[in-house]
Amino acid sequence: MKVVCPNCQQPYDIADADIGKQFRCTKCQQTFVASTTQTSGSVTERAEQRVNDAISRLTKDDQSGVALARIYRKAMPLLTANETIEYIALQKRILFNLAPDALVITNRRVILLTIGLLGSTRMWDILTRDILDAKIELGVFRAKILIRTTNGGARLIENLLKTPAQRAYALLQEQEERSFEERRQRDLEQTRAEAGGISIGAGGLGSASHDDNFDQNVEKLEKLKKLLDSGLITQGEFESKRQAILSRL
Repeated sequence: MKVVCPNCQQPYDIADADIGKQFRCTKCQQTFVASTTQTSGSVTERAEQRVNDAISRLTKDDQSGVALARIYRKAMPLLTANETIEYIALQKRILFNLAPDALVITNRRVILLTIGLLGSTRMWDILTRDILDAKIELGVFRAKILIRTTNGGARLIENLLKTPAQRAYALLQEQEERSFEERRQRDLEQTRAEAGGISIGAGGLGSASHDDNFDQNVEKLEKLKKLLDSGLITQGEFESKRQAILSRL
């Protein structure tokens, strides 16, 4: 008997005696109870309904429902466990648009799918945390989005309809803000660890050891000032850590 995972539609062959038992999907890692409502005759219908529901939830914004469904089906097998699609923005060329590219935004990544005329798929993706910034340019009829990455790379997505491009850009801005805050917290924790890593014993120290400690503390002060100037720490955090370091000089 065939059953399907209700979360990702992965099909499984099970024995009749296993109906009512709990399974863990090997694809999405979600647990589900095998039910007769998930068996063979309903697999196709349920999968199709899931696609239709997802497309409705993603908001068509004057985009082709057929093209959105096609991209959705192409993107689903590429998702990792617990990764979900938040929005799809289709490319729409003015003269030739048989196989539009698509910008797929998930809760973890930004994926650019390029579909060939014979159905082949090429993918470029970037993790949310590796997005440096995103820019949008609105033309008369179309829009383009430029995504820059923290490793110095960049990707330009052209010929997007204006409304989908604006929705995608808003999501990218949210992800950019989250990524910046995550990087800021990592840098701050690293600086705090480095600044607090020196212990001075109660006994007397030789002049060479004293000079080394002095130079290290001065270097930490310089790092703190750079973090303050770049906006990675607040003035209050700077003053607190600065006083702690000065007390060791």
